[in-house]
Order: sequence, then structure tokens, then C-alpha cells
Amino acid sequence: MNATFTAMREFFSLPAVEKKQYEAKSASDPIKCGNFNVANTSNQIFTLWRDYLKLYVHPDFHCPHKPQLLREVLLEYSQRTRKMARKLVEAVSDALELEQDYVDQVLKLDSSFQMFAANFYPPCPEPDQAIGIPPHTDPGLFTFLIHNGVAGLQIEHNGHWFNADSPQNSILVNAADQLQILSNGRYKSVKHRAVVNSEKERISIVVANGPAGEAVVGPAAPLVQKDGHPLYRSMKYVEYVESQLTKSRVDGKSLLEQQMI
Repeated sequence: MNATFTAMREFFSLPAVEKKQYEAKSASDPIKCGNFNVANTSNQIFTLWRDYLKLYVHPDFHCPHKPQLLREVLLEYSQRTRKMARKLVEAVSDALELEQDYVDQVLKLDSSFQMFAANFYPPCPEPDQAIGIPPHTDPGLFTFLIHNGVAGLQIEHNGHWFNADSPQNSILVNAADQLQILSNGRYKSVKHRAVVNSEKERISIVVANGPAGEAVVGPAAPLVQKDGHPLYRSMKYVEYVESQLTKSRVDGKSLLEQQMI
């Protein structure tokens, strides 16, 4: 983990001219970095306070050329977190009383889509007037998060926001949209946000683990049989991700809410 943070610090410290080649040109770029100043989410305007780097690392691996340390570190980290995600899928299969290989095959996990993201939040002079990342849920199955020891993640529960403090060098796991859909609502996707502070810089590293892009995800058939009906529509995962990037809210509803039947 320490090597991953070192590599990220080196990347964010690169001259602007070197990072410019990776500036986001489209939401689907496999390598993109940048910073946001203003975002309009759910009819609320936020001043965003962060720099970011996002990389698609599986099934195809993409990585900037600099810093040199990054490629080796990221390959190992992404491989290890994919193994963790498979273990969690096995545990979920057991808990849902599904055949061990059912979820694996339906989601085509050998070709699972995995994204790596690093967020750098410098000290903010007016933290009450800004936010690191606006409220959202993640599109995939599980999201793994580590940080540099500075708090900032908050989760929503019953309409209230709570600090999601976790020890440094631990991995926090969030359930995401596809897990809620697959389980026909038994697991809940975690709505969360990142807040900023005026004193310390914060770095968070996120690995989002999802089904294969071509996997069509809907409520698991054995669960629908038990429940009597599906709660969500089925959708190809790559289309779900693209929809979240381009039209995450329609008539005030999140994409996950739009999938409800």
C-alpha cells in the first residue's frame, strides 16, 4: 500500500505539461486525469476540490508512462484486489444460497471490469463551501478504498451523513449497484461522498470491481423464483456504466432507481 501512495504522490507532483496528455477528453478514456471546479449534481451546484487519476486496469491494463514505479505497483495491486473481489463473490454466493459458480459465470468475472482511481484533496481554505466528491453510489459490485490517514469519506444512512472512519492501511469495502441488483435488493449499494478540510492533504485510492462489460446483469434467477418477481431491470454492464457517466440522474432519480421495476 505504501508503494501505491508513493507512486500516486509522484504522479500528482509531475509537471502540468506531462499530465496534460492524460487530461480527460471523454468519459470513456481508459486513462484520464484532471481536476474539477464546479459540478451540478441533482440540481445542486458543488465546488469540487480534488485532482484525480482514473485508469481502466482489467481486462485490459492501462497506465501512464510516468512515474516509472507506477506500472509495477499498479499491476500487483490490481491483481491482488481482483482476487479479493472473487473471494467476496464466493461469500455472497454462499450467503444468498446460490451455486458457487453461478455468480461467477453470470457476471463473466474472468473478464471483469476493474477501474483504479486516485484522488488528491489539497487543504481547502473554505471546506464548508466545497466538496471532494458529490454524493453518489458506485456502478459495480464492490469498491475497495484506502487512504493516507486523513479522514474524509462519509456514508448516508436514513437521510443522515456519517463519517466512515477506517484505520490507515486497512481496506474499506463498499457494496455497489450491481450487487444490489443481482441480490434483488438484499444487499444495498452504499451512497457516499468525500468532504475536504482546511489543514491536511488527503489521498484516497479506490479500486472499483465490476462484472465484465458484456455481462447482462439482473436479479439472480433463483432469487427471483423465491421472491416471485424481479425488483430491477436487466442491463448490460458497459451500458450501465456509460449511462451513469452521461445521464446519472433523470427526473431526480439515480440510475439505480431508474432500473427499479
